[in-house]
Amino acid sequence: MSETSHTESTSLPLFVYIAAFIILFTILAVFGDLFVFILGTIGLVVTFAAFYKDNSHDDHH
Repeated sequence: MSETSHTESTSLPLFVYIAAFIILFTILAVFGDLFVFILGTIGLVVTFAAFYKDNSHDDHH
């Protein structure tokens, strides 16, 4: 059995997260109806805001 060492993963650049948000938002706008668009937009914003909050907190400590 080979031993593997745990290495810290590096975070992606900010533009990757912005691009992912814009792509997902565009998919919602093009393929979703109004109800799905509204709920999906709320879900996207909450998900990305929670992710940003968790990562930004780790940077200061």
